[in-house]
Amino acid sequence: MVHTVYIMKYNFAFQIAGFVLVALIVAMFFSKKRWSSLPNTIFKVLLVVTLAELACDIISVVTITDRAHIKPFINDFFSKGYIFLMHAWIVTVLFYVISALLESAWAVKGIDIRKNKKRLFMHFLWIIIPEIVMLGIVIANPVYYAGEGQSIYSYGVPSTCTYIFSSYCVVVALVYFFVNFKIVPVKRKITLMSFTLMEGFVALLQAIFPELLILGFGTAICIFIMYMNMENPDLELIARLKAANDKSDKLLKNILPQKIADSLKDDMTEAGGLSEKVIEEFDDVTVAFIDIVGFTELSNAIGHVKTVDLLNEFFSQIDELLDSYSVEKIKTIGDAYMIAAGVPERYEGHQVEMLNFLFAVQDLTVRFNSAHQTYPDLSIRIGANSGPVVAGVIGEKKFVYDMWGATVNFASRMESNGEPSRIQISTALYAKLLQNPVVAGNYLFQKREGVEIKGCGQCTTYFVTSTQRL
Repeated sequence: MVHTVYIMKYNFAFQIAGFVLVALIVAMFFSKKRWSSLPNTIFKVLLVVTLAELACDIISVVTITDRAHIKPFINDFFSKGYIFLMHAWIVTVLFYVISALLESAWAVKGIDIRKNKKRLFMHFLWIIIPEIVMLGIVIANPVYYAGEGQSIYSYGVPSTCTYIFSSYCVVVALVYFFVNFKIVPVKRKITLMSFTLMEGFVALLQAIFPELLILGFGTAICIFIMYMNMENPDLELIARLKAANDKSDKLLKNILPQKIADSLKDDMTEAGGLSEKVIEEFDDVTVAFIDIVGFTELSNAIGHVKTVDLLNEFFSQIDELLDSYSVEKIKTIGDAYMIAAGVPERYEGHQVEMLNFLFAVQDLTVRFNSAHQTYPDLSIRIGANSGPVVAGVIGEKKFVYDMWGATVNFASRMESNGEPSRIQISTALYAKLLQNPVVAGNYLFQKREGVEIKGCGQCTTYFVTSTQRL
């Protein structure tokens, strides 16, 4: 009972409540990683200043109440310390408000606030210069004390300066608010209004009824409103969303060429369709098909599941091989693997690039068979052609990047009319290869005449071999 009476003689109920509230906000804010925006950086400083200000306010209430038993310089130290911290709080809040408003306003104009610190500092001068003047007056003038127990309060020029400076800062905040009203997001408007209304109302109430000592509690409420309206209070949530987005991007780019995937993301409608057609004509592309010879017989020999597992492993190794070449996987059709060079990115010399890749696939097949000697050897047949195509994505669901045209059809015929373990190319591709100086001495061509091609009659084709593989 004695302790209760002793505590109740101090008028610091509002300060204690405010301190506990801010302490909880500090614990929540610093428990997680935060977005490194300028307003958030200032808010970190603001939390520390607020805690210090409320702690000093509580101590000053005790020293003023017991001033008869405490040395005057100790009382003055905590009383003026509270006033200095109150000024620091007001300045930091206004820095936070101005930076938040200007960040939104400048972002619309394409201005990065972090790269324009000098320009931002010029705005802060509206606060810094009056604050220096006010602090000089506070230092030069004494603080007076009155009342006993629950009715104690301080007064004098330093306290009056705090009310005047607080009112001035409210006016400055309102000016920035109305100048940038149409640009600033709603949440940042709430933050600003919480400062102007709370600080203006509480300062006025404190000035009329000085014994209320409610100014510190008002700062805590203001901090609480700011925290609840922060635009990014939880960076972990943002990180999870980013990870999910990255995963979706990776999946999309595994299905489609990167250029097409990026284009699709920009052209997607809210309904999930495409706002524009993703179709493009290419004057010259090299297309090739790789087919497993005797796939049906292999499946009958080792079973369907083991055959598909073997096919998946083989095609996956071809996928990895693609990383070393400027060749694009288009799709797999059963046991056939379709690739193209010169699409969707155009470049010179795609015919040679495709041949080098196809030779690498032949070498890969040899290594693959050596590593899987318990299974029958895989044998592949390859055909390639070069010419114009139309490529892109059509339809509204389950997007697939595909190619169309006679060039694609004839490349497929080159494969189906070829021979196991050999690469057969068209006359069109052969002619373009001869125009490339890299071909001479590196490739051998075996001419085939009178090859019956479905839909084309008898055609001349070529088997091609790399001299490095002889």
